[in-house]
Amino acid sequence: MKPFLAALILAVFFVSGAHAQASIPAGSAQAAVDEFQTGMLGILKKTSGQPFAKRVEALCPLLEAKMDVKLQSAMAVGRATWNNWSPDQRTTYTDKFRQYLCAIYASRFRSFTGETLVVVGDRPGPAGKIIVNSEVRIPQEDSVAIDYVMHKDGGDWKVADLYLGGRISEVALRRSEFADVIRTRGFDGLIAAITAKTAAQGATRQR
Repeated sequence: MKPFLAALILAVFFVSGAHAQASIPAGSAQAAVDEFQTGMLGILKKTSGQPFAKRVEALCPLLEAKMDVKLQSAMAVGRATWNNWSPDQRTTYTDKFRQYLCAIYASRFRSFTGETLVVVGDRPGPAGKIIVNSEVRIPQEDSVAIDYVMHKDGGDWKVADLYLGGRISEVALRRSEFADVIRTRGFDGLIAAITAKTAAQGATRQR
């Protein structure tokens, strides 16, 4: 397996070789995914080879615009935990989650070698969500399926979750990371752990 593909699967860095496909309806969940991909490609071209901090700075606004970070952060700890926190705790945690999410993306966002992502359709999801099906196409290798779970937030389609290979939930991965920390160390321990994880991403991926 190519190194780029391994990084792609781990970090969900999807790039598209073209602008919006003609068959994608404007304002649809598919269009939102295509816009996300196009934005990622532009950032990748501008920041390829730049320091980690520069990639974080470039990526964060796009992630905040196209992903529902607050929803993802709540899902990553579970509704029971989220509902038990005060408004101030939720704000603090969501900000730390956002920083961690940006660091995860930036840590593997390094180079572009011709891979493309194509939106291939969508299907109804739970609770009014839409699941947008896409494929990462790699020359001389099998395509990799990626499913975006999209929902409406203030009239706009945003990413609520992503499934790698059609089965591995990014939100579930975060929940697995956080569960034991919440149980054994509580809110303050979780904030400390996420802060440390964010710093570790930058420390190991400065190039």
